[in-house]
Amino acid sequence: MTRFAFVLLHLVIAIAIALLLLGLWQWFLGGDLGAGFAEGARLLFLFMDIGLGVWLVLLIVGVVRGWGRGRVVLAAIVGTVLNLFTVIVVGFVQQGAAPWAFMVFAVTAGLAFLVGAGIAARLVPSLVKTPAPAAPRT
Repeated sequence: MTRFAFVLLHLVIAIAIALLLLGLWQWFLGGDLGAGFAEGARLLFLFMDIGLGVWLVLLIVGVVRGWGRGRVVLAAIVGTVLNLFTVIVVGFVQQGAAPWAFMVFAVTAGLAFLVGAGIAARLVPSLVKTPAPAAPRT
């Protein structure tokens, strides 16, 4: 149960902080609080979806292997960079798309996510006892 709580708390805290930051940023840009948070959620889940998935997989691997905070944050950076590359490729492949706007959306969502992941990496070990690495199978 501790491993599951460790992964779940990382995910929930990182997403909540990223949504808060993106929602406040979009509110600042647009002037409407409700629309700002809706747009922030759209940015995070539409332009950072690959990065969130990659980070979740790496986070599960990290829990099994006993990674510390630094590697958890490094996994978030890897997910964000892979997400940005994916958005760039999709932006150029789609006919008539604006890849530069897509890149701005991905960078904005990625930065908010990295802040959230960094804060989660700092908070979660103090909330949940860090699980010991799994014993090697012979």
